[in-house]
Amino acid sequence: MNSAGGSVQPLPAGASSLGLRVLLLSIAALFMATLFCGWYFRDTGNTGEALPALPLGIWASTLLLIGVSGYAERGARRVERRSIRLSQVFAVIFLVAQGANWMELLDQETGVGVHPMYAFNFYLMTALHAAHIVGGLVYGFLVAASVKADAVDAEQRVKNLAHYWHFLAGTWVAILLNLYAIRIENPEDSFLSPLSLGVTGLLLLGVLVYQVQAMRLLWDRGEKTFAFFALLLPFAYLHIWARNEELGTEKMAWRWGLLQGLLLIALMFTGTLHLGSFAGNYEEIVY
Repeated sequence: MNSAGGSVQPLPAGASSLGLRVLLLSIAALFMATLFCGWYFRDTGNTGEALPALPLGIWASTLLLIGVSGYAERGARRVERRSIRLSQVFAVIFLVAQGANWMELLDQETGVGVHPMYAFNFYLMTALHAAHIVGGLVYGFLVAASVKADAVDAEQRVKNLAHYWHFLAGTWVAILLNLYAIRIENPEDSFLSPLSLGVTGLLLLGVLVYQVQAMRLLWDRGEKTFAFFALLLPFAYLHIWARNEELGTEKMAWRWGLLQGLLLIALMFTGTLHLGSFAGNYEEIVY
């Protein structure tokens, strides 16, 4: 809505940051669903040796995305257009490099013994990521324009852009590790089995530590009823996240939320490995 002077009123404080969090949560859910569909299709199809080798160019793409994230962070700290433009350039080069990787993979793909849905899922993951890179480019141009115009909320927009690129960089690392892990034959009998249990245990411990801190914070404020109900993890996190300005827990909410997201991924991954192994042993006993 325009004011009497005709200038555009900025969004309420924290509104754009909240919107970004909701967006990132929805994107994370999409990638998680796609990732675990890939593991499902891996177990239902004969992938084995027919999988084409992953191109070495993928590692160059990873370095480019780290550059995108790094320059975006620099732009957020200095609120400067130059760093934003450099992050945009690295993002464009990343897309070009990904296109080259796709062409190499398509040339190597033989299709012999490869579950068709696995191939579909593999390309879907990288295509989804590339689509969100394009979205970041569009938003980056808008942010650069707001910085040039010295908009009231330009600083917050630059921070949002940096957080978005950090998220996509982390998502790509997870996709890359998954692309290599999914090629391991009988993962339930490999190092992935104890590693998944160990990582899940550590993440669970971290989440519980934050929950205890939340309960103690509410207790020290005299909110003993809320502290009691904070024994329920969603209730505890709701207070830390929704009341972050009042409690001064914005950083805690981000870190705790990240740990919970990683824990969910670890639980799904660990469950896929160990429940799949259990189901296989059960079928052998029954039949």
